[in-house]
Amino acid sequence: MINDSMTHCRFCSVPIDPAVAALVAERQEKTNQACNDASYLKVAAIGTFVFLGISFIPLVPLAYWGFLVTFVVVLVLLIRWQVKFGNFITSDPDYGQAKRARNISLILLIVAVPLGLIIRPFLNVIISQFFAT
Repeated sequence: MINDSMTHCRFCSVPIDPAVAALVAERQEKTNQACNDASYLKVAAIGTFVFLGISFIPLVPLAYWGFLVTFVVVLVLLIRWQVKFGNFITSDPDYGQAKRARNISLILLIVAVPLGLIIRPFLNVIISQFFAT
């Protein structure tokens, strides 16, 4: 990392253009933010499935609400990440990892739709019919 307020590199004495250094620093900051946001997104997507799994335990009825909340949060975070960083161009390998984390989160969200919004309520109806008789 180079301090963008320096005029010369302290190691090799090469002159540093402050405008270029500021641009590089800005790109690095945006890459770091994309990586952090993608990491949070992936954790939230995994949390969606944790809540869904816990919601099958009869003694934890509020876990399904946790699933619904995290589902919406992941959807919002996905849209936000795509708007902020989807068209970002960089050769940083960390950005590639961030895009993979975003893609994994998208796949998990797509899988969560039928599992949590169709199959889970359908199983509730079947189980309630079974125990009602």
